[in-house]
Amino acid sequence: MKKHRLEEIIHMVDNNSIVADIGTDHGIVPYELVKSQKAKKVIASDISEKSLDKLREKLDYLENPEKIVLSVSDGLENLNEYQVDTIIISGMGGNLIADIINKNINVAKSSNCIILGANNSLSLLRKFLHENSFEIIQEVDLFENDKYYQIIKAKVGKQIFTEDYEYEFGKYLIDNKSENLKKYIHLQLDNKMAIISELSQKDSDNAKIAVDNLNLDILDLKKVLGKIEA
Repeated sequence: MKKHRLEEIIHMVDNNSIVADIGTDHGIVPYELVKSQKAKKVIASDISEKSLDKLREKLDYLENPEKIVLSVSDGLENLNEYQVDTIIISGMGGNLIADIINKNINVAKSSNCIILGANNSLSLLRKFLHENSFEIIQEVDLFENDKYYQIIKAKVGKQIFTEDYEYEFGKYLIDNKSENLKKYIHLQLDNKMAIISELSQKDSDNAKIAVDNLNLDILDLKKVLGKIEA
């Protein structure tokens, strides 16, 4: 398995869990969880029957293929409360992940934990979790194919972050001085400085407003960088 994001997600699953992988696509995570004997059972769920067919083709290569249950489902619709220990939702936007959880929030809260790999809108997702009585217990970040990703593990509980940048960049990643986050912030700073350099050559009100906004972003990025490098 070459996808580092999926490897990190698998690593975050507790041993001997019953897992639901929502939007499983070709079922790489369920397959590896059962192959490695990390999960007792995995419900591989996807809205597309064709995607599940890709996993179905691989089941014969497993010693215990019966440990994977295929389910055509929209989000958490086909899950009952307390049916699984761990819910994985990955490979989609933070808005969509929040919507999936919100539609069946009692099912999500009945699990021991949820593991979320959002492609964007991480600040929104973290705020959604806090507003709906989830606490974030672990954060992992990585680069894959030159793109930066963060993965969140949460469970039912009370928690609040005091700074907006903790929602945007991840309090645990900042506190643990993540080298990947540090690299990402440096890349963002370089990108924004390059844009400012281009905009500074334009004499328009819109360009000046854009430069002011970028400078505010740079201040936030430097604040986070200072926390990591302290």
